[in-house]
Amino acid sequence: MACLHGGVFTRAQWTGFPGCHPEKVRRAVLALVAQGLAVEEAPADGIRGIGRVCRIHARKVYRALGAGEFFRRRRITSRDVLMRRLLALDYVLERPRLSWLPTEAEKVAAFEALGIERRILPQRSYRGAAGNIRRHFHLGLPLALDAERAVFVYMPL
Repeated sequence: MACLHGGVFTRAQWTGFPGCHPEKVRRAVLALVAQGLAVEEAPADGIRGIGRVCRIHARKVYRALGAGEFFRRRRITSRDVLMRRLLALDYVLERPRLSWLPTEAEKVAAFEALGIERRILPQRSYRGAAGNIRRHFHLGLPLALDAERAVFVYMPL
């Protein structure tokens, strides 16, 4: 869940799952760090009271999840991005019954299946050495769709 919805989590978020004792979570985080799959670090300046933040950074983890596009999310570029990702994960964890669409491809396909054209979906174009890239739902925030509604998660910071 953490990889698919931001790439970061706190121990408190993990401990919130039924049956997850803080000591088990501590050992699991230390194992992820020891295996070189994650780093645990102090949160960005100006963020207090959340404890250390675990950031999954190993490319092989994202590949194993079929989420290679999320590899770029393994970096935290600012305090605002970190908080947006942690809050988004909180929102998803609190609503486990919703069908969350973590990948850009899943989000686009779901809206196209509803007859909504790709050209009107949220998007951003990036220019770089590899050429121009257009990303839909570029903030990577969670989105859930079911037969009755669409749930967009957005945290302006």
